[in-house]
Amino acid sequence: METITLKSDLKKPVALRIIMVSFLLKVFIAFGLYFAISTGKLEIPNANPQYILYTAFIYVVNLIGLIATALNGKLQLYRAIIVFDFIVSIPAKAMIGFIVAGYSFALSFHPKVKEFILSKS
Repeated sequence: METITLKSDLKKPVALRIIMVSFLLKVFIAFGLYFAISTGKLEIPNANPQYILYTAFIYVVNLIGLIATALNGKLQLYRAIIVFDFIVSIPAKAMIGFIVAGYSFALSFHPKVKEFILSKS
């Protein structure tokens, strides 16, 4: 009798889940902030709603890119998207964007995150 063993997929590590959930929350925060400022319910000095809206749309594209690169095993591109996300936060002066991109970049060096992403290639 022949035994067949299936290759078991690695479970998504907690650090990777933290990165993805943080990026998703950042998208919701950016759109919520745009809505609150543009409707006049929140006033922040020198806050430009257009910058916030553009930044929110780029955050969505970056989140999609992160998911795609994680599933395709492209670790360097994954990190490049996180760096780009940090740069995108500069015009809107998005402190949350800076913080999320900073710790996400650091978490991308976690051994389990590297192992998971590289196992997909």
